[in-house]
Amino acid sequence: MIASLLLAMSFAAPVQAACDALEPKLRAAAAALEARDLKEAERILEPVRAESQDCGRLLAVLGRFELARRNYVQANTYSELALLRSPDDPEALLFRGQVLAMQGRTDEGRVLIERSAKLDPNNAETHFQLGTIYDRAKLRPLAVAAFEKVIALRPKDPRAYSYLALNLEPMGEIEKAEAAYKKGLQVNEGPRFDRFLDYNYGRLLLKLNRFEESKAHLDRALELVPKMRATHYDHAKLSMRLGNFQEARQDAERALSIPDPNGFILDLQVYSLLATIYTRLGDEEQAKKYIHLSQTTSVPLRSRERK
Repeated sequence: MIASLLLAMSFAAPVQAACDALEPKLRAAAAALEARDLKEAERILEPVRAESQDCGRLLAVLGRFELARRNYVQANTYSELALLRSPDDPEALLFRGQVLAMQGRTDEGRVLIERSAKLDPNNAETHFQLGTIYDRAKLRPLAVAAFEKVIALRPKDPRAYSYLALNLEPMGEIEKAEAAYKKGLQVNEGPRFDRFLDYNYGRLLLKLNRFEESKAHLDRALELVPKMRATHYDHAKLSMRLGNFQEARQDAERALSIPDPNGFILDLQVYSLLATIYTRLGDEEQAKKYIHLSQTTSVPLRSRERK
């Protein structure tokens, strides 16, 4: 038993030494990936690919590189190998947890990322990934706590402010949510730029009946995310509230033409909005058409479960 342990330690020491020697290059490669400079990341990683296939941290960075290139099978393989080689390495745990969450194996991913957070509590990305898992599970207080940690560690992350606000809203913390949106917009630049921030804040302002402020952000959202149904849907609602019925009609018709496979904005919701718009426009034929569709269209089962 003792001999086996000593033998394992004799193998582990050179591997750890090799990992430690690679650390500066791994940090540089991680920085390049963060900046979305794949050419620079490849330049750094290519010479060290074969240096230590037993180094979990190297395997995790290589996996992130493949994930950034959308080579999902390779990324999954690297994540498995990273955890196998270094089961207690925070980076290996984090990356494997992320991959599992992307595959829909959320509970397994959450366990690994929570372990990573305990081992390395000052890693902002770990808390961010954990927060997104809590967000999807609608565990609002846990999500808020996670994104507050991200902001404390990485105060110029606009996505963290947006996620924080989105979880504060349903908790009734509207003032705090608005403050988070505003702060997020102040730092919304660089590789973490959030295209959805203006939409999320504009949608909140619409709910608060602050129409002119909402318009500034929803107008910009149309430029940033023109292929998202929700953008056109909420812009149509705003235009209708402002009395711009023709513009509202165009927005709503555009919303209906954009598929929404996730069921965030249902066809039924758009039909109902168009029925109201055409009624306001005095177009009885189109109004009847959408009233009929509103009355005869059922809510998809998946959307019932989601809500």
